[in-house]
Amino acid sequence: DEHVTKVGYQLYTEQKRKGGLALVDLDKMKEEYGYSKLGYFFQPTVEAVLRKNLKRYPCVQLYLGYEVLNVGEGTGGTVGVRAKYVGGLKEEVWTARYLLGCDGGRSIVRRKLRLRYVGLAEMERWLVLDVHTKDEKIAREWPHFTYVFDGRRPFLHVPLPENFRRFEFLLQDHEDAEEMTKLQSVARILDSIGIDSSKLEFCRRIVYKFHSRQVERWNVGQSFLLGDAAHCLPPFRGQGSTGMCSGIRDAANLCWKIAMVLGSCLTSSVVDSDDKSSPVSRTTSAENLSMWDDIKSMQSGTGVDRLIGSYELERSPHVQQMINHALAYGMTTKYRNPVAIFIRNVLFRVMMLVPRTRAYLEDDKGKPSPNITSGFVDDRSFGSGELFVNPPVVKNAKKILLDKAVGSGFTALAWNTNPKHYIGTAMQLLLRRIGCSYITVLPRGSKADEGVSYFSEESVCVIDEGEELKSWFTSRKAEFVLLRPDRSVCICARVASFLFRLFPGLFLVTPTVRWRRAVFSSQSSVI
Repeated sequence: DEHVTKVGYQLYTEQKRKGGLALVDLDKMKEEYGYSKLGYFFQPTVEAVLRKNLKRYPCVQLYLGYEVLNVGEGTGGTVGVRAKYVGGLKEEVWTARYLLGCDGGRSIVRRKLRLRYVGLAEMERWLVLDVHTKDEKIAREWPHFTYVFDGRRPFLHVPLPENFRRFEFLLQDHEDAEEMTKLQSVARILDSIGIDSSKLEFCRRIVYKFHSRQVERWNVGQSFLLGDAAHCLPPFRGQGSTGMCSGIRDAANLCWKIAMVLGSCLTSSVVDSDDKSSPVSRTTSAENLSMWDDIKSMQSGTGVDRLIGSYELERSPHVQQMINHALAYGMTTKYRNPVAIFIRNVLFRVMMLVPRTRAYLEDDKGKPSPNITSGFVDDRSFGSGELFVNPPVVKNAKKILLDKAVGSGFTALAWNTNPKHYIGTAMQLLLRRIGCSYITVLPRGSKADEGVSYFSEESVCVIDEGEELKSWFTSRKAEFVLLRPDRSVCICARVASFLFRLFPGLFLVTPTVRWRRAVFSSQSSVI
């Protein structure tokens, strides 16, 4: 929390000090998934924290100052990287099972893999200023995220931790980029919005062109692209010029899958995600990606193809939704025609006067959710593919977020009973192989000792104090969920039906919802 600012959200027709109308003015954003919907961090600080924490892992080696010269498939199911230290002459070659290219919009890995960037190249240019200041006047007058729809020069302000701030100004077509980054020009622009540049320490002055693109394929063999290397998003709607929000989602989606393979849970036989022979492609039907087909084929390697190949299938649609959403939002902020500006402002004012549309804006319900429609989820159960809620719960008499209770792996979670009661021995063996934890959710008002009978060596109980979990289960008519490590719902259904449908070869179900183990050979233990 010390590295994140939790601020309000303001949209103005023009500068407030010049009489601009507040289209949206929120002192505090609502929480979702346990955290404020709006939070900002200073990237260099976060990178420093990440590098410091890398020292906790002796298996990680960090090489700084190296230039990648080439990448390619190695021998024995590996991928190779040829690089040299900047300024040096000696070249080095590293090999690994997988290569993750997270090297930005000008990705060397993407170029070496000969993958095209598909989409729009924006012609508009934005002057980006990262500054540090302890000036109390600026802190008082600019406490929140602010976007000013000024038709002459739209701009935005972002308050960052540790007294850092960012300003972005749209440049006019006739303005020279190099000239506009000079201190004299920057001081003139800041003065136009009432900020004294002498009170600022400039960390960066640069002109950006923001793009809206996706790579044509997200992997070639065992080389994958993440973040800006795979997609560039416009800066609107909190995505940032670097697309860091989507990049974090990329890592959260892919890395647990690779970890399962490298952890010897599965055998690996990766196939290109858009190869006609692959079980996963842009045209593959969701029916062919059923969880049962995935799991039962893991041992032969094709299940791993589905698991790893589901990365693009799961992430690409949401990235495109965010691109389209951000572009539509950005267009409304950059109108220069007086008639269009007037109509936009009137519409915003009317929407803020009507309770339902006001709630729509304030709750940010127009922003696409990162739900998975096709991929490594049971597409036949309602609620599967959703990002699971993260409400406060009580565990061992302490109030914590659900994420803190479930850990970082797979989680089997059931309402008001032990999930292991609904899972036979064979299925428990599979889940144990992938490090699954078990959680029982008790209703509000329950006492800790009421759940003692549910505890075992591998399962714990939490109390749903805010009844958010009860609401979630009730609305989806579910009793059981299996959560993936990225907290997407893998399976969501009534216990009496979903396991029998998904794993008909493992279990037989009786009317009393008791599971009886069927014939289960050692060769079927696939995870």
